[in-house]
Amino acid sequence: MIDGTEKTNLKGKTILVVDDEEAIRKIIKVYLSELEVSVVFAESAARARDCLAKFNIDLILSDIAMPGGETGIDLLGWCRTERILAPFILLSGFISADDVRYAFSKGVQHVIHKPFKKIQLIEAVLSSFAISDAYGNLLNSYIKEIELNQQLFMAAIDGFAAAIGARDGYTLQHSEQVAEYAVLLSRKIGLDEKNVQTARIAGKLHDIGKIGVPENILLKEDVLTEDEFNVMKSHPAKAAEILGALPSLAAVIDGARHHHEKFDGTGYPDGLKGMNIPLMGRILAICDAFSAMTTERPYRSAIHPEVAREEIRAKTLSHFDPDLVTVFLSIPEILEV
Repeated sequence: MIDGTEKTNLKGKTILVVDDEEAIRKIIKVYLSELEVSVVFAESAARARDCLAKFNIDLILSDIAMPGGETGIDLLGWCRTERILAPFILLSGFISADDVRYAFSKGVQHVIHKPFKKIQLIEAVLSSFAISDAYGNLLNSYIKEIELNQQLFMAAIDGFAAAIGARDGYTLQHSEQVAEYAVLLSRKIGLDEKNVQTARIAGKLHDIGKIGVPENILLKEDVLTEDEFNVMKSHPAKAAEILGALPSLAAVIDGARHHHEKFDGTGYPDGLKGMNIPLMGRILAICDAFSAMTTERPYRSAIHPEVAREEIRAKTLSHFDPDLVTVFLSIPEILEV
């Protein structure tokens, strides 16, 4: 009980406590025993990220100064970047005015100075949960609107893809296929659903830069000359420029810009090598090549999917990430797309 009042019902709530001092963690554990909460402890920002990946955390209570070069302020910034919106309380022996301003700009509910009393901690936790619950009720009222906006967003993506197809029917079919392959590969390597959907969108839009390629090159029914090919090679950078103007599509830019990079560094537009090529670029490189080989073009015939698989295997390390190739070739559904 707190000051003789009825114990607050916070059953099912989990608090993450991040502090490198064992003595402080023990004190906080005793203080929080006043509440019906589960408590998870971490001694560093790195360990806190692990906990956030494993547990459903309802509130974060973090020290500022910690070992490992990362502070509670850094952890706060990371959480907000990753859209982890759990209420955040900072503990500190000292905090600068700039850090205070930054913390509150990121939605911190309280900054508690050490040493603190039990009542300070309890009141901060209770008020943070109260604020969080109020926001939760408000957000629930927007769920339908968000779902509608998501539908509109995907409709806009399809509109972009159709704009490409209006000039080149092959590119529309190819982009749809690359998107399906990218979803299969992304799921197989264990990406979460948000990144799987990013892969889908990146697949649909990876060739949007071809809008800027002249039709006499884009639709040519013969092999391109060197000069023409150099113009065609501009389309990944053009795609990145187009998508870069739309903040909501920022996550797919890596895939669009880098799907023609090669694992040995001989690709374009930036000549990136190995693991320096962003993951989405490495994923789309395989999906794009497989789709291109198995699709009929005016200047060459499609090859059988099994032959294309062997071609992908043969270009491991020169063109493609070997780990991703192994996974891609293990997906039976690829042959069915």
